[in-house]
Amino acid sequence: MKVSISVYGANQLVPEERRTVANIIAQAAAVGFDGIDLGYFWGEDRQAEFQQARKIADDCGIQIANYICGNNFGTALAEGRGEKEIANVKQAIEEAAFFGCPALRIFAGGNNLSWEEYSPRIADAIAACLPHAEQHRVVLALEDHGGLCRDSAQMLYYLQKINSPFLKANIDIGNFWRPGNELPEDGVRATAPYAAMVHVKDYLIVNNTLVAVPTGEGLIDFPTCFRTLSRAGYTGWLSLEYECKIGDPRQGITTSLVNIRRASVGC
Repeated sequence: MKVSISVYGANQLVPEERRTVANIIAQAAAVGFDGIDLGYFWGEDRQAEFQQARKIADDCGIQIANYICGNNFGTALAEGRGEKEIANVKQAIEEAAFFGCPALRIFAGGNNLSWEEYSPRIADAIAACLPHAEQHRVVLALEDHGGLCRDSAQMLYYLQKINSPFLKANIDIGNFWRPGNELPEDGVRATAPYAAMVHVKDYLIVNNTLVAVPTGEGLIDFPTCFRTLSRAGYTGWLSLEYECKIGDPRQGITTSLVNIRRASVGC
């Protein structure tokens, strides 16, 4: 498995005053990542930035691995904005296709909403995006991200109800623990057959609270998680989603890359 980094997290490699997507890509390549997931931090002229991003990635020898979308179907539906949110995801599908990305990370959303009322409506919203995804040959990768998709059981509800080859899982290993309140190893085991993307982050328990740390310095058993994914047939990217706020981010990101590669040997 090759290792990428999400632009959400890789942004910490670039000072805010110079934080463009092109600069983030260049710094991710300099650290040594094989790929990067794009989707955030675009400026006003997206089309020009898209062309620049593709050129910088080629010049730096880093692959644009996958794409990410920050949608929230649940809240949008509750506020009467469901059709607009579906349109936003369709636009993200087109952007993913422009970069040749095989998968687009999406969210269910829906914090503080009723599971019984909103989970079927979220499923319908996801399903409404699938013809567009199929047209552009981009798989939607639903992430365990809190709200009404916080653990493996909720993720499997959508995957099995919709039952489409263009809806798979973005398995966020750390999110099973927080906010999912599920052991990461258990969450990975349950969802591994559906994996199209994988996010990697790590935690320690400090004063009874989960605190983000560089990957490999926390408590999650990544060798077991990666072997489980491999045995289920996953051969895609392992994408670092760096959320640690302790210490120097470049050092923490570099340490995470080394530890992910070490933990995934043989996978």
